[in-house]
Amino acid sequence: MTAKIEAEAGATAGKAWKCLLCTYVYDEATGSPAHGIPPGTRLEDLDDDWSCPDCGAGREDFEPLDA
Repeated sequence: MTAKIEAEAGATAGKAWKCLLCTYVYDEATGSPAHGIPPGTRLEDLDDDWSCPDCGAGREDFEPLDA
């Protein structure tokens, strides 16, 4: 892969984030269509009042999930 293609792939892939309270994983690449969040939506771009769909934790209770 060229550097440009790798950079574009990385920008599209996004991160995965794990809820520290219940271990729900929010994957930016897939979003959460069942909850009205389209693929490619970054965690930081979700509404300020967004919360974990499983336990209600806020965005501040999520940490990056290491691959």
